[in-house]
Amino acid sequence: MTLYIDVIWLLNLCIDYLLIALTALVLKRQFHHIRMILAALFASLIVFLMFSPIASLFNEPWMKFLYSAVIVFIAFGYRRLQYFLQGLLMFYFVAFMTGGGLFALHYFWHTEIDVLDGMVQVNSGYFGSGISWLFVLIGFPLIWYFSKHRFETIEMKRVQYDQIVDVDITIAGYTFRTKGLIDSGNQLTDPLTKKPVMIIEAKLLYPFFSEQSVNHIVHFHEHAHEGGEQSLLERACIIPYRVIGQSQPFITGLRPDKIKIFLQEEQFETTNVLLGLQEKELSPDGVFNCIVHPKLVLGVSTDKLA
Repeated sequence: MTLYIDVIWLLNLCIDYLLIALTALVLKRQFHHIRMILAALFASLIVFLMFSPIASLFNEPWMKFLYSAVIVFIAFGYRRLQYFLQGLLMFYFVAFMTGGGLFALHYFWHTEIDVLDGMVQVNSGYFGSGISWLFVLIGFPLIWYFSKHRFETIEMKRVQYDQIVDVDITIAGYTFRTKGLIDSGNQLTDPLTKKPVMIIEAKLLYPFFSEQSVNHIVHFHEHAHEGGEQSLLERACIIPYRVIGQSQPFITGLRPDKIKIFLQEEQFETTNVLLGLQEKELSPDGVFNCIVHPKLVLGVSTDKLA
C-alpha cells in the first residue's frame, strides 16, 4: 500500500474549506474568504501531524475538540461565548451530517474506500483507486450541494411557518377557521373604502353556500346584474387587482361580518376588512388558504381591549 500525503492533504484542504463554507451559509455569517482559507489550511495540517511524533495526541478527545475550536476561531473569530459556541457546534453538526451522507453513499454503492482518522487510504497508482477518488471528489460535493439546499429549504419553511396564523372568518352568520399567511408584501386595499383586503380561496365558502353561487360571485365583476345568492350579492364589491396570469384587472370582494386572527398569544378582531376571492389555491402544499394583510395584526388586540 502506498500513501501519497500531498494528494491526501489537497483533498482534505478542499473538504475542510467546503465544511467551513457550509457552516457559514447555515449560520448566515459573512464570508471572509482569507480567514476561511487560513482555517482550512490549519485544519488540513492534521494530515502531516498524524505522521509526526505528537500523532498520538490527536487520538485524545480533548485535543480534537481544541483543534476544532481553533479552526472555528480562525474562520469566524470570537465576539462572545454564545457566538463562538454556536459556530463550533454547527461546524461539528455539518461535519457529522456530510460524513454521514458519504457513509450512506458508500454503503449504497459499495464503493471500496477506507477512511481512517480523517485520511483516505490509497491503494494503487499516483491518484489511488479510481473508484475511491471518484467517490470522494464527486460524492462529497454532491452531499454538500444537497445539504446546502436542504438547509435553505428548512429556513424558508421556518420563516413561512412563523407567519402562519389561525383565522376565524364570519360571513352571513357562518363562521369557519382556516390558516392564513401574514404577507408583508400584500398591501392591497380597496381604493374607495381604504379597507385592507385579505385574499382567501373561494372553495372555503363551499360548505356554506352552493358551489354555483360561489363561482357566480367570483365572477361578479363580469355579470353583476345577473342572478345569484342574495346573501352573497349584497356583500359583494369589485376591487382593482392585477397579477401575472390573470386576464381581468379586478377581483370580487366580500364584506364579512368579522374576522378574528390568532397570532401567538394575541387575538385581533375587526370588521374593517374585505375578503378578495381567489379561484386558485394560494399554497401548493395546502399550508395556508388565505393571505392576511399585515395591517390586520398591527392594531390593538382584543386581549388588550378586554
